[in-house]
Amino acid sequence: MKTRREFIRSLSLLTVSAMALRAFPISMAPGRMIGLQLWTLRNAIQEHTMETLKQVGRIGYDHIEPYGFDGEFYGYPAKAFRKITEDLGMKLTSTHTGITLSNADLHIEQAVEAGLEYLVLPTPGDRKMEDPDDVKIFAEEMNRIGEKVQKAGMKLGYHNHSFEFQPMDGEIPFDILLRETIPELVCFQLDIYWMIEGGRDPVRYFQDHPGRFELWHVKDRGGDGKSTTVGNGTIDYADLFHYSGSAGMKYFYVEQESYTMAPIEAAAKSYAFIRENLL
Repeated sequence: MKTRREFIRSLSLLTVSAMALRAFPISMAPGRMIGLQLWTLRNAIQEHTMETLKQVGRIGYDHIEPYGFDGEFYGYPAKAFRKITEDLGMKLTSTHTGITLSNADLHIEQAVEAGLEYLVLPTPGDRKMEDPDDVKIFAEEMNRIGEKVQKAGMKLGYHNHSFEFQPMDGEIPFDILLRETIPELVCFQLDIYWMIEGGRDPVRYFQDHPGRFELWHVKDRGGDGKSTTVGNGTIDYADLFHYSGSAGMKYFYVEQESYTMAPIEAAAKSYAFIRENLL
């Protein structure tokens, strides 16, 4: 007899197979909503939350992805922050959070208040990640958290950096996470910059794992290797957006970590490039 986990996995694999057979049109475009990961404005959002959110709304961003969610956003209760965001004409669609099995119930309760669709683990946090068995244990924990999140009408995601693509005892940790997590319960927020820094090709992953990458971080790579405004670097986002349908992308978020200008100015420049050239 199949275990419950095996049963869920078999259903998920059937779904993914059907998606692959559907032959997504390669020109399938994402929604026209443009999101911003607020880590881009990390100092300003912490020190001048309201004014910074107003500036983001004035640029034209449709939705935002906060970070550090622990039941509140930058000292604001979840429901209050949701209203502030909506009053400024934006949506809360996703947040980075240090969710664990022990704090999941509280985080989920407040995430529902915020109207979120996704809860994203930005890193493994304090979880041990020294060998493939550790990665499998982490994947199973994500499945268990993901089941709780799903019951509340949302989805759990995992955001990569570059270390997940470095071989570990002959295996790629990111590949283990893809294999061991249940697609119905866990999706991936692909940070395209960090995947490329890790020496991997996003298109290959879109082709090999259709539908798994529901969220993207759109961050360009300058000639010096640091992040830069979208359209000012070496990553061909026009080509990558070509595959957004097969990747399963629902939302994407501009993010930038290094600057040669004011962060809010960089956010505005990335927004303008995307609006004019990618959508």
